Amino acid sequence: MKRGSAKKLGKKQRRRHSIMAFEMIRLDRAAKEALHEQLYRQIRDELVSATFNNNSSRLPSSRELAADLGVSRFTVNVAFSRLHSEGYLQSRIGSGTFVAEPLPETFLSAQTAKAGPHIERPPRLSDRVRNIPDHRVGKQFDFGIAGPPGVTFVPAVAALDEFPIEIWERLRAEVLAKKGAHLLQYASSRGDPDLRKALATYLCDYRGARCHADQIIITAGTQQAMMISAMALVNRGEVAWIEDPGFYQARRTFGFAGATVVPRPVDREGITIAGPSKQRSPKIIYVTPSHQFPLGMTMSLSRRTALIEFACACDAYIFEDDHNSEFRYTGPPLPCLQGLDNSGRVIYAGTMSKILYPSLRLGYILAPEQLVEPMIKIRAVMDQHSPAIDQATLARFLTEGFFLSHIKRMRKLYSDRREFFIQQFNNLLGKYFVLEIPEAGLHFVAWLRQKENLPLITRVCTEIGIRPSPLSSCFMKAEAEPALTFGFAAWSRAQIREGLSKFAAALNSKLN
Repeated sequence: MKRGSAKKLGKKQRRRHSIMAFEMIRLDRAAKEALHEQLYRQIRDELVSATFNNNSSRLPSSRELAADLGVSRFTVNVAFSRLHSEGYLQSRIGSGTFVAEPLPETFLSAQTAKAGPHIERPPRLSDRVRNIPDHRVGKQFDFGIAGPPGVTFVPAVAALDEFPIEIWERLRAEVLAKKGAHLLQYASSRGDPDLRKALATYLCDYRGARCHADQIIITAGTQQAMMISAMALVNRGEVAWIEDPGFYQARRTFGFAGATVVPRPVDREGITIAGPSKQRSPKIIYVTPSHQFPLGMTMSLSRRTALIEFACACDAYIFEDDHNSEFRYTGPPLPCLQGLDNSGRVIYAGTMSKILYPSLRLGYILAPEQLVEPMIKIRAVMDQHSPAIDQATLARFLTEGFFLSHIKRMRKLYSDRREFFIQQFNNLLGKYFVLEIPEAGLHFVAWLRQKENLPLITRVCTEIGIRPSPLSSCFMKAEAEPALTFGFAAWSRAQIREGLSKFAAALNSKLN
């Protein structure tokens, strides 16, 4: 055989091998997916699943493949271009286009995972972890409402189905269109400047705060604000006061930061200050003055003034968790504790979890000026910053009036659901409980009329799928009278009636 003939035969063989690799490609002209997308996807799948050698790794030219498939050369070139850009193909000058070696999947997929060694002995954990007052395990850490949608009466859950998703998504799209890749970079540990300005304006106008934007630090929520404050102010073993009963996450957070957590009882006016003179003075005092959690009372003006004076006298700081201050239904609101502070002793914290939605994970600290820089340093060490896109979207939501409009609409909705819950609960369950009616918030405390019924009532709740929280989980030292906390805000009138009726029927069958 002549040399020229052999060369021509070799070209034919290479062409035949290359075409065989794509003989299963089928393009659907009626499909919504563009032809070049179909071609890209099918070639990519063929390359990943097939085995190639030196004779079969060459692709046909774009002209040849277009002719074989009956499509334009432009369609083939677009598909080839994307495969080139993603690393599936490589070109060799004078030789054509070949399957890349190695394929991108080589760098993205590890070898098949092997079972790790089974270790019998438990790990050696730090004292910090062992001392967290948290007995949950496994799926108990999943905070979402477990199981199918239904009426659970979980406390402090907002009506998430009422959130204006369309407005939020439109603002988000506009923010991305305007700022683009700038929002994809690392951002300031202080927080988005437009958001800090908007929050400062809101706090001054509607919460009676004294602040400017430079005092605002954006956080991932109130718990992170507590952790930052504790890390800034409390050395290991120094004292942190918390309300008793109080927010269980405050106990966990300050304890995890190394503080000695000292529970302080509350009365009708809020946290009590007077105590034995031999006790060590606190470095930080955690309070919920606008709506005490979980009992619901509002701290009196005289107690607020006394608390600030006490903090000044013992060189302590007050951490004001302005819990549910936006959702007040009776009586005029008092200005926030920070607005009464002339000595820079109050750290004010707020969150969007109950106002907007909890998975947003955005909150803020209004810090005394002397603590701003130390707190920013701590925030930078923790996780640098919150998502820039969400911060920019929230800034627009605030400045364009949607935030206040949403609060007003939800306050009206919650007020209606609150009144209906009170009426239904007292009618259906009044013989078993005494319902405490607070001025604000998203939950009620229901005190048992007969203490000995608590185990049975708890069991009934589990059986019918409702999840009010036992008040005892909020106590550290004080004696807890048996009670349950019921959320009401997340459910419609019909759902409230259905859930309470089911609960009442189950209790009637067990207790009568």
